Amino acid sequence: MDAPQENKLIADALGTDTLKLLLPVDATERSRWGINYAIGCKQSGRDVAVSLLLVAEPVTNWEVLRFFSEERVRRFQAERGNYLLEDATQPLRQAGIPAQTNYREGDIVFQILDIAEQLGCDEIVLPMPYPRWVRLLSPDIVREVTRRQRSVPVTTVNPQGMPERSWQH
Repeated sequence: MDAPQENKLIADALGTDTLKLLLPVDATERSRWGINYAIGCKQSGRDVAVSLLLVAEPVTNWEVLRFFSEERVRRFQAERGNYLLEDATQPLRQAGIPAQTNYREGDIVFQILDIAEQLGCDEIVLPMPYPRWVRLLSPDIVREVTRRQRSVPVTTVNPQGMPERSWQH
């Protein structure tokens, strides 16, 4: 069964009292902290369903595009993204948590907020933000999501998946 069919079956099977979590993931271990949170919710007796999201930023670097077409880069990113998503679903399936996968291209923050609303998620689960001094060295996606959040609350978790803070507007 392919991912879109599996995603539809999962969505159709969910009850109204099911906690629907959006877990954005990438290639880092840090992005997987939300998996522990979902498993903890399930172990506490809640019905949980997870939507995993991987967002690839479009490649615009001329040094890459000089050797590879945009389509080839896009296909490569999608293949790698699907491998990462499949890997992230394994611990959820082992815990008996239904998980659907979503691959998108574009602005990471916008895609996280947009897909959370589209899927009717109850929470967006992200790792705790990096210390502020690290923000100087890399984009601070977590703080940007919490700053721009819309209707879906954001929960930040520690490495064990324990909630550290809930961000609601």
